[in-house]
Amino acid sequence: MKKTIALMLTLLLVLSLASCAQAPAATATAAPAASEAPAASSAPASEAPASAAPQITGPIKIGVINDISGPGSVLGNATVNGTKLAVEDINAKGGIGGQKIELTVYDCKSDPNEAINAFKRLAEVDNVCIVLGPSLSNVGLAVAPYTTQYKLAFLGQFGDPRCMLGENLDTLNPYMFLMQPSSHQSAIISGMYMIEKLGYKRPAFLIAQDHSYCSSQANAFMDYCKKNGIEIAAVEYNKQSDIDMKTQLTNIKNSNADFIFNANPTQPLVISTSQIYQLGIKLPQTGSLDFATPFNTLVSDPAMASNIFFASNLNMEADDIKPMHDAYLAKYGQEPTPKSYMGYDEVLLAAYAIGQVGTDREAIRTACENLKDVPTLITKNFTMDPKTHLPLGLQMYMYSIENGQYVGKEWFVPSSMKG
Repeated sequence: MKKTIALMLTLLLVLSLASCAQAPAATATAAPAASEAPAASSAPASEAPASAAPQITGPIKIGVINDISGPGSVLGNATVNGTKLAVEDINAKGGIGGQKIELTVYDCKSDPNEAINAFKRLAEVDNVCIVLGPSLSNVGLAVAPYTTQYKLAFLGQFGDPRCMLGENLDTLNPYMFLMQPSSHQSAIISGMYMIEKLGYKRPAFLIAQDHSYCSSQANAFMDYCKKNGIEIAAVEYNKQSDIDMKTQLTNIKNSNADFIFNANPTQPLVISTSQIYQLGIKLPQTGSLDFATPFNTLVSDPAMASNIFFASNLNMEADDIKPMHDAYLAKYGQEPTPKSYMGYDEVLLAAYAIGQVGTDREAIRTACENLKDVPTLITKNFTMDPKTHLPLGLQMYMYSIENGQYVGKEWFVPSSMKG
């Protein structure tokens, strides 16, 4: 059973109070505790001795880069709202080490150059100790070199594993961290659900070629299909700015595909789904988390949002996320989306790392690398793989959409990913 918000905040509060009461008179640049090094201790992070954390002085400055006004703003605003709510909750419990979190948010407008400028400002001017990032892999790829330059950890939702591991997935970036399933993992889970659970055999792909996360997803599942003898019926490409994808969709309709892997972000996903309906294409769809709310409210007719299956980071109906749901609804007057919960969890992970080691940037990087068994909203025991900076053991929950209504299905892991 996942931990409740109360448990998580109590844990953070105990950690922060203990940090104030027991920490030695040291500066925030003290070396990380031995419990953070895998070779030194097998104790999970949640059991790290409270005295390991140095005393924290002054406000705790955390930076946020997300899309507030650009093409990805639907997801970006939901994420930032969850982030702000988590900061308010932690501060209401006394902060970390007796110090309050100060959040500085910059709008990247889905533009990698805007994100680079924002990251530089957070590092040089705002003097933050960690930066929380968006579900924009192109932003993660663009900012990655600057995280090393400034020695400042960037913890985010950029699912393309190249953000953490370089172009060939063989060079670890020491300051980049992913807190959700990678694009490769989510793609294989979504695609294989269609094949293993629903009995479909031949995918066709519609791919936003200028969107890093979506193209990474599609390429991962295409490679998986080729390696496992799964026939690919058609591959079509579009750009995020396209408003007419009927030619690509007609080609898919005329292929022998029996389902569509629609690798697009929210806006072109809405457009392509609407045109699938208009063209009378009856093929089911799967794809990324962009099918989650508010996708169903963005199509002009609920009937267009039907016969769709996708993998989510969490079960939106789970009892243990309802306190956050209710608080979010009361504060913002709208339902939280999966991105809202992920924005909340980004803060919990950052706060936990800071509670262990203080606000020194390099110490926080080390703490993020060795996060282990940390309770969050989405995951009972969040653990970071120090070798890849990708999370370990995250499951995904399958949903369907019928006539604009979401129906929870089940937790699913393909047989090839078990054990």
